[in-house]
Amino acid sequence: MTDPRRHHRRIACNVSFRGGGASTNLSGRITDLSGTGVFIATRTFVPVGKQVHLEFELPTGPVEAVGEVRWVARGSDVPEQGLGVRFLRLSAASARAIDDAVRLRRAS
Repeated sequence: MTDPRRHHRRIACNVSFRGGGASTNLSGRITDLSGTGVFIATRTFVPVGKQVHLEFELPTGPVEAVGEVRWVARGSDVPEQGLGVRFLRLSAASARAIDDAVRLRRAS
């Protein structure tokens, strides 16, 4: 079910990425994607407010972004551990690749 507060369409996905911050190497999978951010399934802890750099490949093109960790899902009571990341910097080409991927997935 979609959160009515969200204004951008989201899709489920399973995309590997390269990323991290000044002192953090981040590994895991992107499992949720929209034009404004991603959910990263990972056991690596990154504090809320920390900026991370992400690079990943979609069928519609490469994406390179800088984002901010907005929330963290940790513990045995959550269905999937990980990080909610909101994009802060995204090139026009990266934004287009994401928008095209979301549109294609929703059309199928």
